[in-house]
Amino acid sequence: MEVKEAIERRRSIRAYKDEEVPRSLLEDIMESVRMAPSASNRQDWKFIIIDDESTKDQIYEAANEQSFVREAPVVIAGVATEPDEMMSCEVSAGTVDLSIALDHLTLRAAEEGLGTCWIGAFDQEKAKEILEIPEDHKVISLMPLGYPTYDLTREEKRRKKLEEIISYNKF
Repeated sequence: MEVKEAIERRRSIRAYKDEEVPRSLLEDIMESVRMAPSASNRQDWKFIIIDDESTKDQIYEAANEQSFVREAPVVIAGVATEPDEMMSCEVSAGTVDLSIALDHLTLRAAEEGLGTCWIGAFDQEKAKEILEIPEDHKVISLMPLGYPTYDLTREEKRRKKLEEIISYNKF
């Protein structure tokens, strides 16, 4: 599959089959995540793969009881290990770096016929407590991963027109 096709097929999936994701496939996808660029190549991240049902139940509660978080066979927590590290442009390096890495995950998942969904609606402190994340780290996103209950077919996405979101040389 071409990258463009993976981009077009990727959807926010909120319904997953009760089907395990083979660990070898999961680790292959995470190898692509590992290759993501990061500010100054610091790689200030940790990815917690949650496949234990009890832990997933707790994460489901921390994620505002969104049913698909519990339903997915795997949830991945993207953690910034130095969340206060700022780039010279005054933007959090950890947030940017984790977003790039997690997007590698979404595209590789789409390529493999798996679905994902970015989750930002969760209680940071509860998630850190459940996953035993050090206090000075921050969960940037939770990401359910699994086989969708429907095909990831290429369909028209609701997006603004290109001319509404780009300009040349000035805002």
